[in-house]
Amino acid sequence: MNEVAQEIGRKIRLWRQATPPPKNRRKRRGEAGWRPHMTIEELAKATGLTVTTVNKLELGYKAPRIESLLSLASAFGCDPNELLPRARGRSSAKTELIEELHAVASQMPVKHLRELIKNARKIEKR
Repeated sequence: MNEVAQEIGRKIRLWRQATPPPKNRRKRRGEAGWRPHMTIEELAKATGLTVTTVNKLELGYKAPRIESLLSLASAFGCDPNELLPRARGRSSAKTELIEELHAVASQMPVKHLRELIKNARKIEKR
């Protein structure tokens, strides 16, 4: 398994377990199956991902796509950067470019960010 995917999965699990359940949850405190945090099923519903995908992300079996990362951060009410692992050791030119891209992207409207991702994927396919 990929170390980065495992670290992201660990952070997703920590955020999920620190996030209170939605207000419309049917089960109440004291009832069987009640949890004081968001369940995987509730997170899947909040993000539009499948339960299987959320589970695989938490276990570190796969790394999230950018859209999934944005959806997860939105569900947790955090910055997407908080779900990513910190760079270890000296930073490389690639790391510096990614950090610069993150700084610019965090200021962009979602519509423009999605367009940027779409165009980057077109370039990648060439």
